Amino acid sequence: MKRALIAILISGTLFTSCVSTKVSRNNNFDYSVLKADKNYIIETGDGNKIRAFKYLNQDDLSLSGSIEGKEISIEKNQIKRILKPSTGKTLGLVVGIIGAAVVIPAYAGNRPVGQ
Repeated sequence: MKRALIAILISGTLFTSCVSTKVSRNNNFDYSVLKADKNYIIETGDGNKIRAFKYLNQDDLSLSGSIEGKEISIEKNQIKRILKPSTGKTLGLVVGIIGAAVVIPAYAGNRPVGQ
C-alpha cells in the first residue's frame, strides 16, 4: 500500500511541472517581463492552454510567437495569464520526494537504508 501511494505521488509530480506566473491580473498584465525566444504557457479566457509558445515580440494589441515553427499571433485581450515552466523546481521536487521515500521508511523501521 505504501509503495503504491509513493508511486502515485512521484508519477503525479513528474507529469505536472512547477510553473511561475509571469503575466496576470495581479501585475496589471505587464507584458514587459516576457523575454524573447523563451517558452511560455498561455492561458486564454476560454480556458484553453497554449503550451510551448516561443515568445518573439509584441505590439499594442497582440503577442507574436511560434509553436512548433509556425508563427502565430494572440490578442492580448484574450489572455488570462502567462506562465513560465520551471524545470529546475520540478527536478528539485522530484529528487526531494524520492529522497524522502527512501530515507523515511528506513528511519521509521529503525534499520539501515536498503535492508
